[in-house]
Amino acid sequence: MISSAKHILIPTDFSACSKMALMYAGHIAEKTGAKLTILNVIEPPFNFPTNVEGVIDYLKENAEQHLNRMEEEFYTKFAGKNIKLKQQLRIGKPVSQIIEAIGDSKVDLVVMGSGAEESSRTLLFGSVSADIMMSSTVPVLSVPEYAKELKFENFLFTTNFREGDFRNLKETASFAKLFGSTVHLLHVTKEKNLETEIKFRGIKELASEEELLNKLKFDLIIDEDIVGTMTKFVDSKKISLVVLNRYKKSVLRSLLDENHTKKMRIYSKIPLLVLVGEK
Repeated sequence: MISSAKHILIPTDFSACSKMALMYAGHIAEKTGAKLTILNVIEPPFNFPTNVEGVIDYLKENAEQHLNRMEEEFYTKFAGKNIKLKQQLRIGKPVSQIIEAIGDSKVDLVVMGSGAEESSRTLLFGSVSADIMMSSTVPVLSVPEYAKELKFENFLFTTNFREGDFRNLKETASFAKLFGSTVHLLHVTKEKNLETEIKFRGIKELASEEELLNKLKFDLIIDEDIVGTMTKFVDSKKISLVVLNRYKKSVLRSLLDENHTKKMRIYSKIPLLVLVGEK
């Protein structure tokens, strides 16, 4: 569980948002006692076939300097906090190397920046962070380009009442408790019917049985524009973290659809936590 995470991985390309992601990871480590690893992946330059080793050596030296600088900035910020931070360099394709590092290092949580790129699919999240969110075996906290310093107050947990949602709701509630945060559970449906009402009441009863109601609020909204409704909800409730459950077919996938990027611009300022719905 995130609330008891022992190892947090922070992939970095040395951008402003990846540096902010490290600060977020530091605040979480303060609460959980997790150790941190900052990872930079060097992708081999295929346009230098005659001197690849020399170019990689140069890139490694440059990356090490940036990693050392990040480490210095981190320990300045978290002086006296006794948080263990180590560096890691890998060579290869960023996505595959990050996924490999998650398994090799027994990572419990990935915290990474999500700078925008100028293409339709990656306009919101950036290609690497989007691919990690969709394929990681552990939760991923994506910190956007314009995120402010960590201030978790109100979480938005979206649900479609799938089997893994309640497990993830309990995990979210435990994580929120670390920061004294409120969790808003939201289900948006195009039409209200008996099945939806039964599921909505059922998840509230389950939450009551698990003694989760203290910091949980429940909202059922009828609207055909699901993504647009989520955006309005984020604004009206002053949400500081959006939690999504990842399935083969889920809201998360629709967020990566170019038709929704304009509606979802609000998430360029709000971190997104993606939990694995299917084990």
